[in-house]
Amino acid sequence: MYQRVFIFITIPLLVLTFLIALKVSPATHIKSLSDDVASVEPQKENRDLEKDLSDNGHIPDWLSSVLNWLPSDNHDLGVAALEQQDQNEEIDESVTSPKKLEPSVSVENEMSLKDIPPLYTSPKIDGEGIWVSADTPVSGDGKPLIYKTVYRPSVEFPNTVVYMAVFDMSHLKPRLFIGRSEPGIYKVSNISREERLSKIVAITNAMWMQQHSRGGGAVVRGKVVYPMVPGMATMVVYQDDSVDVLEWNKDTPLSTVKDARQLSHLILKNGMVVEKVLDHGKVTDSEIGLGGQLIDAWGTSTTYRPYWFLANRTAFGVRDDGNLVFVMGHHVSTKDLARALALAGCKRAIHGDANAHNVVCNFYFRDENDKVVKRNKLSPKQLDYTLKRYDRGYTKDYFVFYEK
Repeated sequence: MYQRVFIFITIPLLVLTFLIALKVSPATHIKSLSDDVASVEPQKENRDLEKDLSDNGHIPDWLSSVLNWLPSDNHDLGVAALEQQDQNEEIDESVTSPKKLEPSVSVENEMSLKDIPPLYTSPKIDGEGIWVSADTPVSGDGKPLIYKTVYRPSVEFPNTVVYMAVFDMSHLKPRLFIGRSEPGIYKVSNISREERLSKIVAITNAMWMQQHSRGGGAVVRGKVVYPMVPGMATMVVYQDDSVDVLEWNKDTPLSTVKDARQLSHLILKNGMVVEKVLDHGKVTDSEIGLGGQLIDAWGTSTTYRPYWFLANRTAFGVRDDGNLVFVMGHHVSTKDLARALALAGCKRAIHGDANAHNVVCNFYFRDENDKVVKRNKLSPKQLDYTLKRYDRGYTKDYFVFYEK
């Protein structure tokens, strides 16, 4: 009898302890998307709201593996993931593959997209995790060039919402443009005149300004603007217009590179979120700041806030099929950007620009004469004035995507 009473009491206590440890809930008290569920500022009220959420949620095993894995490879310059020994000391969870889902979108067998199961069921966001081509540019023959979705990727911050776009690189060619105020502009000032480019599809921000990039390298149309740094995270556009995100190797032939831009370390590696990095021989968190320049929607620095890393951010990821994914969030950490990209099928990812005035993904719609007749934004939270930002160039770097 005593054994039965012991079991009766112990099992519920164990279950309760497990649920508390999860720190995730169905977010029943969070506003809907139309009610600004993605707050642009990491205020105390937001954090209190997240703390008060009931602990009745469940994290799927396949998602848990993506959220908690720690990479084992070293960074060539000491800015990289922990060694295997560090990994074993800090985490002992096994790595499993995400649950296989049936393709929801297929583009001539070139791009297959799988819908992402929502982490939260309440409040519901219409279309969450479902890839759609509505309100995105199409090719001359009417085929979609971009698919997009909205998603809540964060376990710790349920009101984090990100917006993602998958670019069909079999029909697109990207180009990097150096900002007019950047020190390297004099090296490539005639680039736009040397190449005839038309059929614009989209423009996104690039990475940080050179003064904030810790000496990140850049290549534009094969010309080295800033020296490339081995081991640094790099977005590369090759001469055949294919793209990749990787850690730069000094043995990479520059003759194969059309454009490239570097920034810090990879935030996603081997399909897993980078949790820790080695910075000058010291193990540190992988959250990326902006040299103390991260600001909220009102221009106030977040440096001294407990959750300073919740900010307007962007990132680029590459999938095994060679297609590029761009993600934008307005109350998001570096790690949650990486988690979203992992769920979108990316294997490697690099952080993009940050702060409200710098996060941009514009879509351009053309008529039969390739004249732009309409513009649209990936995120409804993107500032409206940025829709016309690039009409005559811009002070900061940016990527332009053209139809082939």
